[in-house]
Amino acid sequence: MNFLPLFFICMRMFHFIHTQRIYFFLQSFAKLLEEKRRHPERKHVILVDGTASIFIMYFISDVLYMLYCIWLMLHDTTWIPGFLLLTIAAMESVAIHARIIGTYEVDAKGFVYPRIWFRYLTFGETMFILLKLFEGH
Repeated sequence: MNFLPLFFICMRMFHFIHTQRIYFFLQSFAKLLEEKRRHPERKHVILVDGTASIFIMYFISDVLYMLYCIWLMLHDTTWIPGFLLLTIAAMESVAIHARIIGTYEVDAKGFVYPRIWFRYLTFGETMFILLKLFEGH
């Protein structure tokens, strides 16, 4: 059972390395859906290339991460690490969507990304907890 945290360590490392691209992908997709709602008569073509399929797999594993955190919360001995992992994972998203001052930056096109210090903070906290779970403590 200790290999589940190892999988999620790798997944969170992928998230940390590709944070800019993940947020760009999410915000571009949201703008595409908004454009479709404004003009329902237009037909839109969406091309799924190799990069998009990698990120689709990432989002599936992100849902599995959330379910893993909830599963940890259901046990008496691991509910605290599960709760902390779920809270830390939500911090980055909440900071971006709630526009908490100092935790995000906006590029020239209007896309919002978390600041590097905030990414390091959430990544370090997550790795510490997952490594403790991997050790079996």
